[in-house]
Amino acid sequence: MYDVVVVGGGAAGLSGAMALGRSKRSVLVVDAGEPRNAPAGHAHNYLGREGIPPRELLEIGRTEVAQYGVDLVDDRVVGLSGAAGDFLVTTAGGRRYGARRVLVTAGVVDELPDVPGLAERWGVDVLHCPYCHGWEVRDQAIAVLATTPMAGHQGLLFRQLSDDVVMIVHDGVELPDEELEKMSAIGVRIEHGTPQEVVTEGDALVGLRLADGSVLERQAIVVASKPHARADFLAPLGLEPQPFEMNGVAFGSVIAVESSGATAVPGVFAAGNVTDVAMTLMASAAHGMRVGAWINAELAAEDAARAVAERRAAHFERPAWEERYSGEQVWSGRANVQLVAEVAAMTPGRALEVGCGEGGDAIWLASHGWDVTAVDFADAALARTATHAEEAGVGDRVSTRRVDVRIFEPDGETWDLVTSHFVHLPDGGMVDVVRRLAAAVAPGGTLLVVGHDPEDLATGLRHGHRTFLFTAESLLPALDGDGAGEWAVEVCESRPRTQPHPQTGEEIAVADAVLRARRLA
Repeated sequence: MYDVVVVGGGAAGLSGAMALGRSKRSVLVVDAGEPRNAPAGHAHNYLGREGIPPRELLEIGRTEVAQYGVDLVDDRVVGLSGAAGDFLVTTAGGRRYGARRVLVTAGVVDELPDVPGLAERWGVDVLHCPYCHGWEVRDQAIAVLATTPMAGHQGLLFRQLSDDVVMIVHDGVELPDEELEKMSAIGVRIEHGTPQEVVTEGDALVGLRLADGSVLERQAIVVASKPHARADFLAPLGLEPQPFEMNGVAFGSVIAVESSGATAVPGVFAAGNVTDVAMTLMASAAHGMRVGAWINAELAAEDAARAVAERRAAHFERPAWEERYSGEQVWSGRANVQLVAEVAAMTPGRALEVGCGEGGDAIWLASHGWDVTAVDFADAALARTATHAEEAGVGDRVSTRRVDVRIFEPDGETWDLVTSHFVHLPDGGMVDVVRRLAAAVAPGGTLLVVGHDPEDLATGLRHGHRTFLFTAESLLPALDGDGAGEWAVEVCESRPRTQPHPQTGEEIAVADAVLRARRLA
């Protein structure tokens, strides 16, 4: 299982792998060993590596990415299934790899005009790009095969490099009048008719046999290929190559991507020539690096979201609290100070104590004459509360009940006091909880909710808990329109107190959000 499987080990793939490997991602590059520029003797316009043989450049790249922990395998990807986070990549060699993301840099296959002998000399003296090979054929006799109405573009650029350029217009192709005029003006000679063959002598190019049977001696032939994306393995995901067009003329096919390199399939990215047939070697490398960085950013965000979910589960989901209350004692056993401050003068009655934990508040209430229903969503907490109540001699006044306050419904049952201390939920979830608790307060009864005030963030104790904390004022909407009567808000404040720092023992200032409200009879 890898963070990213890169399909294709050319300049784009290795550059993407470099960005990911240097970000400590687990990366596999699967390469079939068929780079588009393999027939060429040298690579050009690659700053710092000008004139290097293409395969040598890739070997250097493979060595460089390997030092950052990137794995490389010589194989061909033939299948891709699954979804983001859980892709299955299958190779012709029978290997199977898992991947959270896939980066497709398999490049393109060039479709050449059907002229006998042309394909055999592709990348040697049959060329297509003036920036890749133009300097090497400067001042030579050049033929430009006009296979589309846009052939004038190549005529224009190669005429810069040589005074001897002949454009051969294939049967069925009509160059616009303005292009013909332009070619004439810059000294490009025009011939008509599809060539019969490429003429060679030994391993040397002689020229082209023209439609009339004559041989046009040339030292280089320029042709516009139709590059087609290597993407058959993407079909099971519904990802098909799209036509690549310029001025309404089809020039092959590509995988459509967003600026980030993302395709229409979540988790599948693409870079290099497979996305843009006009990319040069250096442009492909740059694109691969950029898309690799985007993938890393997406994975980092996903990792952070998972960490948040795990952290929230530890704070707000039952399994974590069952585990917590199954070990050593968690709390001091003393009643919370705001409970004592707010309830000590009240006439005892029936109390609902929410989030009872190990029973400290429930036992204090029972000891002061209250009949207490202690609720929590962890069975281990309820068991501890019952045991501690028995040990304190108030077991007959404390009953326990498993309740998840996020879905609590009192169903008509009411209590004279409903109290919740330091129950927290993320993203403002406490407003809904307080609304549910308010519905359980009897007429004339009291609702008391206490939590950590956001002021505590300054102490460093609540680091990362910003969405969990609440002010007393933020809970007031829970008392509006609950359908069970009117409320008198008696306390709504941030109340300071001190407590020992959990690491140093030093007394520090903290603040509690305290809301006390009475339901009017």
